[in-house]
Amino acid sequence: MTTRYVLQALRRRPAETLAAALAVALTVAFLVALGSFTTRTGARLTERAAARVPVDWQVQVTPGSDPAVARDALAATPGLTGFRAVDYAKVRGLTSKSADGQTRTTGAAYVVSLPADYASFAPGQLRTLGGSLVGAALQQQTAANLAAAPGDTVTVLGSGRTVAVTGVAELPTADSFFQVVGAPAGSGASAPPDNVLLVAPERFRDLVGSATVIHQFHVRLNHGELPSDPARAADLITLRSNHLVADIAGSALIGDNLEVALSAAREDAIYAGLLVLLLGVPALVLAGVVALLLISLRNDRQRRDLALLRLRGVTPRRAATLLGLVALIDGLLGAALGAVLARALGTVSVPWLAGGTAAGVLLAVVTELAPVARLLRGGPPTVQDAATALPATRSPLPLRLGLDFLLLAGSAMVFWLTSRGGYKVVVVPEGVPVASVNYAALLAPALLWPGMALLTWRLSALVLARRGRRPGTDPSGRLPDLRRDVLRRRRRVVARGATGLAVAVAVTVSAAVFTTTYDRQARVDTALTVGSDVAITLPADSGGTLDPAIAAVPGVTAVEQVSHRLVYVGPDLQDLYGVDAATVGRAAPLEDAFTPGSSVRAVMANLAATRDGVLLSQETLHDYQLHTGDAVRLRLRTDQGAYRSIGFHVVGVITEFATAPRDSFVVANRSYLAEATGRPAVETLLVRTGHPARVAAAIRPPTGAQVNDTTSPRVAVVSASGLAAGSLSGLARLSLTFGLLLAGASAGLVLVAGAVQRRRATTALAVLGATARQRAGFLWTEARALVALGVIGGLVAGGLVAAQLIKVLNGIFDPPPHHPVVPWDFVAATVLAVLATAAATTAVTARWTGRVDASRLRDL
Repeated sequence: MTTRYVLQALRRRPAETLAAALAVALTVAFLVALGSFTTRTGARLTERAAARVPVDWQVQVTPGSDPAVARDALAATPGLTGFRAVDYAKVRGLTSKSADGQTRTTGAAYVVSLPADYASFAPGQLRTLGGSLVGAALQQQTAANLAAAPGDTVTVLGSGRTVAVTGVAELPTADSFFQVVGAPAGSGASAPPDNVLLVAPERFRDLVGSATVIHQFHVRLNHGELPSDPARAADLITLRSNHLVADIAGSALIGDNLEVALSAAREDAIYAGLLVLLLGVPALVLAGVVALLLISLRNDRQRRDLALLRLRGVTPRRAATLLGLVALIDGLLGAALGAVLARALGTVSVPWLAGGTAAGVLLAVVTELAPVARLLRGGPPTVQDAATALPATRSPLPLRLGLDFLLLAGSAMVFWLTSRGGYKVVVVPEGVPVASVNYAALLAPALLWPGMALLTWRLSALVLARRGRRPGTDPSGRLPDLRRDVLRRRRRVVARGATGLAVAVAVTVSAAVFTTTYDRQARVDTALTVGSDVAITLPADSGGTLDPAIAAVPGVTAVEQVSHRLVYVGPDLQDLYGVDAATVGRAAPLEDAFTPGSSVRAVMANLAATRDGVLLSQETLHDYQLHTGDAVRLRLRTDQGAYRSIGFHVVGVITEFATAPRDSFVVANRSYLAEATGRPAVETLLVRTGHPARVAAAIRPPTGAQVNDTTSPRVAVVSASGLAAGSLSGLARLSLTFGLLLAGASAGLVLVAGAVQRRRATTALAVLGATARQRAGFLWTEARALVALGVIGGLVAGGLVAAQLIKVLNGIFDPPPHHPVVPWDFVAATVLAVLATAAATTAVTARWTGRVDASRLRDL
C-alpha cells in the first residue's frame, strides 16, 4: 500500500513534485555555491599572501653562537624548499671618485654577502637596474649618492678595500630584508638603510674587515602544504618556527615574514566571511522562503488527502509516513538536481555539498509535514474545512507590538553608536595573532532587514485598508467596487505577499549596489597601485628619463608625466612626485578621500596655483608640526649629483596618490621641481585607456623601465586590500544571479499561491454568473497592488541596506567610497523581470482558475 500510494501520488501530480524539487534545488545550489565560494576565497587569500613573500624566514644567528648549529637544524626541518646564507656588516661608509676627480662619500652603509644564485632563489627580492649582480652591486639610492655606475670603483671606509662595481640593483622589499630580527613589532628600524653594497661571499670578509658580522639564513618554505585558511596557515608557520627555535636552543632568532603576510591576510579572510554573511545569508534565507512557499502549494491537497486517509481508518502515524515519503522523494530529487546545478556553476566543496544536500532534504520534509503535524494534533480534519475559511484581517502580533519600529530604532541607534568614532569592524593588531571583530556593528544591518520587512508589511496593509468611494453604477461590468472591497478584505494576505516580494527585491538591489560600489573602489585601489590604467616606470632618481612618445599607441586617451624623486624631509627619506597638478587627473585616479577636509580638485587647483607648493602626508605634518601655508625646506638631488636644500610652501595634506607608498610621501609641481634642481627627467608615465592589456602589450619601453597595467596578474600588484586584489566577482555573480531568479520567482509564486487560495472563490463567481474576464479582473487587481507595493518597498529597503553595509564595512574599501554607486541598468532589469514574471503568472493563473468543470464544482 505504501509503495502504491507514493507512486500514484507522484504519477497523478507530477507538476507539484517537479515544482517542489526545483524549489529545493535552487536552495541547495545556492547554499553549496555560497559555501564553496567562502572556502575558495580563503584558499586564494592564503596563496596570494604567500606568493608575495620572497623570503619566508630570516634565521639570524645570535652573537657568539655557531652558525653551523642553525644550518644543521634547518637542513633537518621538514617543509623547506631551500635556504641560503646571507651575511651583513655595517661599515662607516662608502666612497667613490668620479671621472672629473670629484670624491663623494656616504654615511653609514651595509655590506651584504649574497650567494651567486640568490636572485633566482628569492625572486622579487632583487631587481637588476643595470649591469650584473654577479660581483659587486650598489643599491639604486647608493649609486645615486655616489654618482657611481657599473665599471666605477668604490672604497669601503674602515677596511680601506676597493671593489669594482658590476651592477646597480633595487631592493623592493628592503623593509623586511633589513628588519631587526627578534625585535617586538613596531620597535625595529623606521626605514631601511640608504646605502647598501651587495658583494659575493668570497669578497665579503676582506671588504668589511673588523666590522661586526650578522649571520643569517634566508629560508623558503613549501607553500603547497599550507592550510587554505590564512589564520590556520599563520598558526602552522608559527608552530614550525617555534619548533625550530626550540631545536637550536637559543642559537638563532627567526624573522617570520610568511607569518606576517598570512596574519595580514586574516583581516581579508574575516571581511570575506562578513561579506558572505551580510550579502549571501539574506539571499539564502530568501531561497529557503521561496522553496517553502513553492512546496506549501500542495498543502491544500495534502489536507484533503489526509482527511480521506483518516476517513478510511488510516492511523495518524501511518498517514504521516505516507505523506512523509512523498516529501522525502521531493527532497531527494531537489537535492540531487541542486548538486548538479551547483557543480555546473563551478568547483564545489565536498563538505558543503554534503551539508547542502542534507539541508535540502530536511527543508522539503519539514515544510511538507509541518501542516500535517498540526492537523494531526488538532483531531481528524474534514474535507470541506478549507472551503469555509475566511482570510484573517487582523494585523499580525509583531505589528501590533510595534516590533518594526523597535527594530528600526535599534538599528539606527547601533549604527550611530558604532560609526560616530571612526570604528573598524575588523581589528588585527600588529604582532598579535588574534583578530577581533566588532560584531556589535553588524547588529545594525541585522536589525534593519527584519525591521524594513515588517515596516513594508505595515505600510502595505495601511494602503490596502483604505475604503474606496461609495459604490456607483457599473455599466461596463468590470466590478471595480467589488474588486476593491475584496482586495481590502484580503489585505493581510496581499501585504504578506508584497513583503516577501519586497525582501526579494531588496536582497537583489542591496547586493547589486554593494558589489558595484566595491568593484569601482577595487579598480581605484588597483589603479592607485599601478598608477593609472597603464603605467611605465623607471626607478626613482635613476638618472634616466621617459619620452611620452613611447605611450603614443592606439587606444590611449591621455598621458601624464611624473617626476619620481627621493627627498629628505628632515632625516626621513621619502618619495616625491612632481606632477602637472592642473592635468594629472586626466590619467591618475583622484578621490576626495585622498585629501581629508577638502575636495581633491580644490587641493590640486591650489597646488597648481602655488608655484613652490607641496602636499605632505598627515604623518609628516604631525611629526614636524607643520600647517598649511608654512614654509618648509626639503633636500633634493640636483643636476650636480649632490643634495641641496630647496624651499617649498605647504598647501595641503594628501593621504593617497598614484604609485605612492601607503605611508609618507610628497607631491609637488613638476615644473618647479625641474627648475629648482636642474633635472627635468620624467621617471613615470601614467596612461589612461579603455584597453589596459592591449595598450600595455603595444608599448615598447626603454631598457630598465617596467610596464604594468590594471589587468596584470593580481599577485604582481601589491594592492592595499587583499580582497580588492581578488575582487568580488564570484560573490557578485552568485548573489545577483540567484537574487534575480529569486525576485522573479517570488513574484510568480506569491501570485500563484494567491490564485490557488482563491480557486474556490472564482468558481463560486462563475456559478453566480460572472464572466471569465470579470473573474480574471480580481486576480489582476490583486497582482497590480502586490507588485507595486513589493517593488517600491524592495527598492527603498535595498537602498537603505546597501548604504548601511557600505558604511559598516568601510574598512574593506581603500580608499573609502564617497557615495554608493547604483547600477541603474541592473535595477531596471530586476524591476522588469518582476513585472514580466508577474504579468505572465497572472495571465496563466487567470486562465487556470477561470476553468469551471465537475472537479471544481465538487470542491465547493
